[in-house]
Amino acid sequence: MQPSFLLLSPLPNWRGASAELAPHLGIRQLTRSEAGLVGSGENGGYCLYYEFDNPYPKDLARYRKLLQAAFRLLLHAVYAIQVMAPCGWPGVFLLCRRQGEQWMCEATERRQPFLPTDWGQRCIVPATFAADAPALLERIVEAFLKPVQRLQIPIWLLEQGMAAPDQHIRILLCATGLDSLTKASGQTVFRERLCNLLGADTLILPPDAAGKQPRYRVTDVACHLYELRNEMAHGLPFQAIYHKKDGFLDVDGAPLAPEFARHRYDKVLEECAVFLLCRALREVLLSRLIFDIHMLEWRATLIPTP
Repeated sequence: MQPSFLLLSPLPNWRGASAELAPHLGIRQLTRSEAGLVGSGENGGYCLYYEFDNPYPKDLARYRKLLQAAFRLLLHAVYAIQVMAPCGWPGVFLLCRRQGEQWMCEATERRQPFLPTDWGQRCIVPATFAADAPALLERIVEAFLKPVQRLQIPIWLLEQGMAAPDQHIRILLCATGLDSLTKASGQTVFRERLCNLLGADTLILPPDAAGKQPRYRVTDVACHLYELRNEMAHGLPFQAIYHKKDGFLDVDGAPLAPEFARHRYDKVLEECAVFLLCRALREVLLSRLIFDIHMLEWRATLIPTP
């Protein structure tokens, strides 16, 4: 029997391929009829989809609860996609009901959109996406079902950070999300714990399709990110280093593109803040890690605790 309902959410900046995240839930190219429903005007674009049944009459609470669960699952899938590849999201869910062989639009839900960074619109999707995204979605659903606040809060901070149109607010929120994960008590501890989690020499940002690779490593920016976050949080003037227009650079020290040649360092840190929080969340969720402040180390836990 074919599912009676379809939830769609467009992913206009998606640069990956089709992928399954869970049964009847994944990323695929829009058909012509689906493209008409979401208003894209043409087929070929990618969207997040979830097909499901809801056999209850509309006036029953069970009907509403099942719909709410479907919308919540798709939102958690949005979180998983952004943690893997922060490409942004327009914040639209479209609920369709099957009528014969066609889908008819029944309702639209809007949330705040996730705004991609400049590099987030250009970089490639990780090669491990198809393997890691289903497990990541499972961990995110678990974190919100239990609930596990020590995991929920950094995910919410990523959501609010990506929704912020101001680069400094984005840095503030994403760096706070990293602080929440690391339980750091100062700049040195923050850097040390991030380096232990991700590797000091790990490149923060992925390359683009042309092979251009940003040069910034965890050890290079962790202290600057923490310091700039504190300056903003306490209303202090920015140090001169954050105003320098050295550009957004590749591993050879050249600008990644002409439009990036005059980027200030705080703009570079905006890119790093988003991608660094995504990398940290990915590592923590997939490896089931927490930072144990009593043992002063990262450790795996089969049952996350608040």
